[in-house]
Amino acid sequence: MKRLSSICLCLLGFAGLSAVCGAKELAGVKIEEVVSVSPGGEPLRLKGAAVKNSARQAVYVGGLYLQDDSQSVEDILSNDGAKRFVLYCQNSTIKPQALIRALNLGITVNHSEAELTELEPMIKQFNNIWNSEIHQGDKVWIDFVPKKGTVVSINGEEKGLIPGKAFYDAFLKTWLGDKPLNATMKKQLLGKE
Repeated sequence: MKRLSSICLCLLGFAGLSAVCGAKELAGVKIEEVVSVSPGGEPLRLKGAAVKNSARQAVYVGGLYLQDDSQSVEDILSNDGAKRFVLYCQNSTIKPQALIRALNLGITVNHSEAELTELEPMIKQFNNIWNSEIHQGDKVWIDFVPKKGTVVSINGEEKGLIPGKAFYDAFLKTWLGDKPLNATMKKQLLGKE
């Protein structure tokens, strides 16, 4: 059982689920094919899922849920509908500070200086959310809720809200941007591998 490092490792593979239909299994984790980010909300379908391994052990399983089957990163980012990025934490081996630096690097390499200036307070807020106790086996949801913003939840309990859409797009670019921290994961999350 580890604290902050589990969640941060989940976020940096360098990265209540409401199931309405079946699930698929990946590295021993059942991933729902359809979820909703809020009770009675529009269903989101699994676009793609990936396993981050280290030394032949699963570190985390991640999945991207969208309202439609957008085929390009541009379409995904421009869509104002609900989205979910889910992480199932499986292991912990890296210190939290190193992982936060890696996430910040992932955002930095995918944005201009002007964009980073605008994102800076949101990045700080996101980093501060991880002051919670995190354990192996926890489920972490990073949701975009229209007219609300980025909602971070751990095992169904909301831990923080970053208003607006700008941060969620920046967060997704860590994996899906022109310079993803993990190119293989990008392909898998887009359902291309």
